[in-house]
Amino acid sequence: MWLNTIIVLYISAIFYGASVYIVNHNFSYQFLNQLNRIPFSPVAIFWTANLTMLLLATIMTIRHHSSHSVNSSASFFIIEILLSIIIYIALQTSYNGLFLLILVDYFLFSRNMAHIYHLPFWVSISLLFLLLYSVSDYAILGSFLNMPNLTSYISFLPVKIRTKLVIIKNFLTTLNLLCFIGIIAAYGLYLLNQDRNIQEELSQAARTNLELKNYAALSEKIAQNRERKRIARDIHDTVGHALTGISAGVDATKMLIDINPQAAKEQLDKISVATKQGIKDVRKTLNQMRPGALNGYTLEASLKKMLQEYSDISHLQINFRYEWQQPDFEKTTENVIFRIIEEAITNSLRHGHASKVNIYCLETPAAYLLNIQDNGTGVKMIRPGFGITQMKERVAIINGKITFDGSQGFLVSVMIPKKQ
Repeated sequence: MWLNTIIVLYISAIFYGASVYIVNHNFSYQFLNQLNRIPFSPVAIFWTANLTMLLLATIMTIRHHSSHSVNSSASFFIIEILLSIIIYIALQTSYNGLFLLILVDYFLFSRNMAHIYHLPFWVSISLLFLLLYSVSDYAILGSFLNMPNLTSYISFLPVKIRTKLVIIKNFLTTLNLLCFIGIIAAYGLYLLNQDRNIQEELSQAARTNLELKNYAALSEKIAQNRERKRIARDIHDTVGHALTGISAGVDATKMLIDINPQAAKEQLDKISVATKQGIKDVRKTLNQMRPGALNGYTLEASLKKMLQEYSDISHLQINFRYEWQQPDFEKTTENVIFRIIEEAITNSLRHGHASKVNIYCLETPAAYLLNIQDNGTGVKMIRPGFGITQMKERVAIINGKITFDGSQGFLVSVMIPKKQ
């Protein structure tokens, strides 16, 4: 900006100084005779060009040190173009480098705006200004408008002075053009670096996301193994001990039954007590494995509570319809139903990326039906993983049937026969 200010001051000073020299040396007639139109007043040229340039520099400075909306920025941009045109006309089309300044200024000011990365936008803006810069050259537009050429003024000056003035002017205009090219090149590198940084951040985010998925899968696997070990330990401590005691008691009874029937009868009573205690221990273990949401709630209330929690912590829209009329489910059956719905919703979120799930608990005279349908991506070929395998195994425990369909979203259908 300051280089252009110096150039405008320099050219306007040449117009003023050359005009004074022409008048003082009585070259006015020769000067006017070679022109096609009356030139602007040298005083008007000097003050109009420099005051307008001062206003343009002030507006640019204010705009770069304050925050404005996109619409406000466009208004400033239009004002800057109008001021540069005024300076261009005031200097009688002798300097058009200000249009390059306006283009660079808009580039730098808009570097943090969203449309910075819209290539068609920048191509159109750049072509418009380069066209304006080319057309505004004195050889094209100046001669068309019959504007007095700066060379016409300088030609009346002494050769040494004239040569120095031309050299300085050419040096300043060339320097301005080189600065423009350098800034545009640096700006292009800035955009490439920004794009590279964005790509690196996206790549890093993708790697982090993959690592988190792997960590989640590993954590799930560890939790499953830990749960298996706990269940195995509980079964060993309850069922294993009970069966071992019963087996030993039966062997002892076989030996006593012929020798001492009364003692054998007492032994059978002890076996009966041990068996009942073993059953209690097994039930206790199964109750510990029961989902916490089912403790103290009915199946319907537990499901509604669990579904509401899923809906609250995710974007998932869940439609739940419960039409089972007082089902006489055992705790094992309730556990299976709860776990299947929980697993299906988890799969809808994790794998199907669904936004909506319909859960229908329906009833026929012969069976209870459970349908879970989401609007996720679905899958053409269903490959049973751990979740699907667990659902199949759980349904098999209660003598039910389960099917899967991934053609439109993902559908889980469960049929639980009623007790006869």
